[in-house]
Formats: sequence, C-alpha cells, structure tokens
Amino acid sequence: MLSSGEKVFMALATVEFILGILVNGFIVLMNCIKWVKSKKLPPSELILLSLAISQIGLLCTLVWDSYFSVISTDVYTQVRIIDIFLLVTHTSNIWFATVLSIFYFLKITNFSNPFFLWMKRRIDRMVFRLLWGPLIICFSIGFLMVERIYYYYGSLFSRGKERNVSQEVQVSKSMLLMFQVLFGLLSLIPFTLSTISFSLFIVSLWRHTQQMQLNGSGSRDTSIEAHVQAMKAVSSFLILFLLYYVGLFMSYLSSPPEDNKLLLELGMPIMLLYPFGHSLILILGNSKLRKTALRMSWLIR
Repeated sequence: MLSSGEKVFMALATVEFILGILVNGFIVLMNCIKWVKSKKLPPSELILLSLAISQIGLLCTLVWDSYFSVISTDVYTQVRIIDIFLLVTHTSNIWFATVLSIFYFLKITNFSNPFFLWMKRRIDRMVFRLLWGPLIICFSIGFLMVERIYYYYGSLFSRGKERNVSQEVQVSKSMLLMFQVLFGLLSLIPFTLSTISFSLFIVSLWRHTQQMQLNGSGSRDTSIEAHVQAMKAVSSFLILFLLYYVGLFMSYLSSPPEDNKLLLELGMPIMLLYPFGHSLILILGNSKLRKTALRMSWLIR
C-alpha cells in the first residue's frame, strides 16, 4: 500500500512526464513534418529532433524508475534493466544538448581564431558525425562501467543478507560508489564544452556591444538578439542539468532503493524538470516553433 507521500511524488512525476512528452513530442512532430515535406532537414533542426527524441527516452526511463522503485520488489533486476536505458538516454541527451550549444556558438559568434573559422565553415557538414561519433565512444566506456556497477550491486544485494560478511559488503559499497561517480563523470567533458561555449558567448556579446557603441549605434541589432536567444538556450541547459544531477545524486544515495525511498521519490521530480523545462525553453526561443505552438493552443481552445 502506497503512503500519502509516495502518492504525491508519483502524481508530481506523472504530471511532469505528461508535460515533457507533449513538449518534446511537439518538437519531433514539427521537424518530422518539415523533413517529409522538404526531403531534408537543416542541421539545427536535425539536432533539435535528435535532442527531443532523447528527451522522450529519458522521460520514459526516469518515470519507469520512479514507479518501479515504489512498486517493484525485484530491486536488483530493476536496477539492471533501467541502468541500460539510463546510460543510453542520459549520455545521448547531454551530448546532443552540447552539440546544439556548439552549433549555436559557431553560427552566431565571430572570432578570428583559425580553428574557430575552420569549424565555422564546416559545421553544417559535420553535424551528423558530431552527433554520433563521440557518442559511440561514450557508450562503449559507459557499458563497461554499468557492467561493473551490476557486479558490485549484485554483490552488495546478496551478501547484505548474509551474516559475518560486513567487510565484503563494505568493499562492495565502496566500489559501487566509485563506479557510480565515474559514470557521472562521463558527462563532465560535454558539460565543460557547453560551459565554455556559454562563456565565449558572453565574450562575443560584450565585444559586439562595444563595437556598436564605438560606431554610435544605440539600438539592438539581430546579432545581439541571436546572442541573447542562444545564451538563454545554453544557460537553461546548464542550470537544469545541474538540477538534474542533484536529483541523480539523491537517487544514488538511496541505493539500495528499499533503504531510503524518500530520497529517490524526492529526486525524481527534480530530475524530470530537465527534459521538460529545457525543451520548453527551446520552443520559446525558436520563433517558428513558438508561433506554431501558440497557433495550435489557440485552435485547441
């Protein structure tokens, strides 16, 4: 029988899941329609489509974890299955968001660095390779880590029921924590790249503003508007993903889940804010998607 607190957290997770599916499903639908009509998809919209699909996968995985942590009694099997999906959706999600940040950075900013100019000229042709090349490497490393996590989690789960094995259980706990930390560090490189992109956005905007002041132009031009919109998209990703990691850390602290379900139930709604909120901000920052969404909401009303 579920407690009142568990019902509240499950209801909150369900609402965030439904809103996230609607928002990301809208992005997928609009881009697929354009793809079918024009027979091709611009690089920026290909990244948005890939990101929205991975957001839907992450939403489904997190809600699956949230529900089964409360209902399921087969904890070990649950962790094994969910971690596979979490690895795929989590890794692809942060990398697609990072590629989007890099794409905005190369398209909008202007620097005289030779490597920057080389990337700027070739970014449209490199999008597909940027999306999937590094991801395959991350998956290879990640699956090895997840397999080790399975081993030590299974050791912890089975030995914890035996007597006089406290030392072995402590070793399994330490190794499990170490591999969970290493799994989290997989996201450090793409997250750092997004942070660098955001920092260079600020530098580029400052330089452009200074140039406008020297030229005696006081009004905001399209370049400044593009800078501001891109910075909103990148900063929202950084902030929401940090919140996502707070929730992920809380869920790690609840391992095994039956020991501390409260942390897991509190962490899930925090984690679900990211795939819903980030995509909503991307829609609001994209004039075509925003106008279409407003028109659809008006027709529904």
